[in-house]
Amino acid sequence: MKRMSWRPLRSLRSRLVLLIVVTLLIAQVLTVYVMVSAQRNELQATAANLLVSSITTLKSAIAVIRPERQAMFVARTSQGQWRLVKKPPSRLMQHDMADAPMGHLHHLTRQINRALGSTAEVLVAPGREPLMFVSLGPAPGQGPWLRIALEGIDPKVKVPFVLWWLLALTVLVLIALGFSWHITRPITRLVRATDALAKGQPQPVEPSGPVETRRLGEHFNAMLASLAQTQQTQQTLLAGLPHDLKGPMARMALRIEMAQDEQLKAGLQRDLNDMQHMTEQFLDFLRGQDPSRLQRQALRLDHWLQAQVTDRQQLGQDVTLLGTVPAVDVNADKAALQRLLDNLIDNALTHGCAPVEIGLTFEDPGFVLLTVSDHGPGLSTDQHERAFQPFERLDAARSRSGNVGLGLSLVKGIAMAHGGSVRLSTHASGGLSVHVRLPLA
Repeated sequence: MKRMSWRPLRSLRSRLVLLIVVTLLIAQVLTVYVMVSAQRNELQATAANLLVSSITTLKSAIAVIRPERQAMFVARTSQGQWRLVKKPPSRLMQHDMADAPMGHLHHLTRQINRALGSTAEVLVAPGREPLMFVSLGPAPGQGPWLRIALEGIDPKVKVPFVLWWLLALTVLVLIALGFSWHITRPITRLVRATDALAKGQPQPVEPSGPVETRRLGEHFNAMLASLAQTQQTQQTLLAGLPHDLKGPMARMALRIEMAQDEQLKAGLQRDLNDMQHMTEQFLDFLRGQDPSRLQRQALRLDHWLQAQVTDRQQLGQDVTLLGTVPAVDVNADKAALQRLLDNLIDNALTHGCAPVEIGLTFEDPGFVLLTVSDHGPGLSTDQHERAFQPFERLDAARSRSGNVGLGLSLVKGIAMAHGGSVRLSTHASGGLSVHVRLPLA
């Protein structure tokens, strides 16, 4: 099992952060929209009332001012913002505020038109710089006309307001990150604890976080305690059985030596050898399943492996070391690795066919891969996982007398106790390849 990552939408933490951030962003945008809309409506209503009052006042003042002084009066009164023209551009049409494309100024011009009523005619020129023309004559549609720029009337969102909004959003996002980290931290600890359990190194966790994750941590610790008790009981039973069998087997060996019938004697000796081999398998299995019994030390794996292959060849076994073996240092229990390699070679010679090929290569950074392959019938892919189960004997070829199905289970236990792993594959010849992954020193 791999450690939890921050890749998008892969981990619970990233999904929780994404949910909180998106929710906050939507809530903030909607809040700002409502605030700006309310502010704009309020300011536009105030602006409309001021415009109507100003237009009505100017219309009354112009009526008593000489025509040649009216334009100057309007310019001075409005500080150059408004102008007095004789008539609006000919392209303008009598506006209908329900259809006028004024965007956010639509309500403003509609309020002005409603307030002025039938005392004046209002024409609108939409565009990038919208303009309003209001007739100031004695009758609607008669000049002169007041030219009003509407762009400056529309309230703008101020830069400080945007900066404060972004600052508030950033603070909320940081709070959300801390909140999500606080929630997912107990789950991350549980993931690491399950990784350690899968590697054969069970470690309890400290229950923390919300009630649910706290209970989950407590239940995980209870499960570890139950597994430890079950494993201890199993080891006690398996250790006691071979130990108790040694006495009867010793007496059987003595009686076999005293027997007179050579044929009967040979058969009994074979049975006794099988029983002794089974007993040794039990003991090796127990020693390999307990990491606390390992006595690790620095080991030059390439030199050690070359020596093991040489010893096998001197015994007449067809065992070969493939390729150039790289210089590799590991921190391991030499006796445990001896049992691991012996099991792999013996299984290959017993259940497969020679030659047995051994390879040693680098795999991932920090790991080395030990491979033992045979040229036998091999195993089907669906049997690879079953092969690691204790006491599992898959077929008649792998169920000969004297074997109890602990070989690959023992190999897996020793590899996991060293922080490694084991996997199976099919060799190019059709045989079985066992790949043992061990960490470098």
